[in-house]
Amino acid sequence: MKKLILLLLLLFNLNSVFSQSDVINELINETDELNLDMWDFVEYAKDKITNKIELSKFFYYWIGKNVVYDKELIKRLDSGTITNEAFHNSQDEHDVYENRKGVCAGYANLYKWFMDEIDIEAVTISGHIRDERNHYVELNADDNFRHAWNAIKFDGKWSLVDTTWGTSDNITQSEYYYNINPELLIISHYPEEEKWQLLEKPLSLDEFNKSKFVKKIWFFSGYSDIPTLKADDEFYYLVYKSNANKNYSVELMHSSDNSNFSLLNNITKIEQDGFTYLRFPKTEVADKAYFKLNLVISKLYDNITNTFVYNGVINFKT
Repeated sequence: MKKLILLLLLLFNLNSVFSQSDVINELINETDELNLDMWDFVEYAKDKITNKIELSKFFYYWIGKNVVYDKELIKRLDSGTITNEAFHNSQDEHDVYENRKGVCAGYANLYKWFMDEIDIEAVTISGHIRDERNHYVELNADDNFRHAWNAIKFDGKWSLVDTTWGTSDNITQSEYYYNINPELLIISHYPEEEKWQLLEKPLSLDEFNKSKFVKKIWFFSGYSDIPTLKADDEFYYLVYKSNANKNYSVELMHSSDNSNFSLLNNITKIEQDGFTYLRFPKTEVADKAYFKLNLVISKLYDNITNTFVYNGVINFKT
């Protein structure tokens, strides 16, 4: 029970960092009572919000609250009870708006349509994603990890938006995927067209797969960078900027087959010049090793230290 309380308090603290515009929130609630077609809906929103950036946020949050991910449709596609053509046709923006459900393509198509209607340049981006189920993208292996998201342009600069992954009652999650830093989105999203990485130096697929998969909780917990794995002749060093909040620490697990993981116990922790170094002998792990970094949260309640562990917050391989 104490672990549950600790987790709930953590999530409350994270959510309090972010705030959604009251105007946007009120308008979303107001439109719940209306029965408008798509065009009248846009005009209604434009009458209430004149700033285009705020309008782009409104439609982002509106989709997040009103469109449900269509899991049944995915099951029908996997079972072959719907054709690929019918599946793709069902993701037309008009159908998604009317039915209030869709998959990633439908979310992205609808958001682009809204942006077109308010004269914001927008594109739909196709690509692949990785998450807890798959940390490495294989382009020709499985279409289950195909995905679609958007880019919108303000003042000549493109911003990345994922309305599907931003669909959440948790404002922390929703805020994260609007105008997300390209260096953070590339952790999980690999677009088919290299230019939509929006990185000064785009990653090849091999570089993407060798990069670390990092869950959002790592950054929300106060860590500001992605750890790097360094080595000398004898040791590996996992290096990251130290967290000022000493309630957070990490533990490291390893595997030779990316399946059976065990804790790395022979670790020396070194704090130096604002960085943390986790040093461990190379002989402790396989030549081809997979790693999971767990985030450990410890807090004192009623003179008792309670600990909660987020498993697999960062995943990577040598």
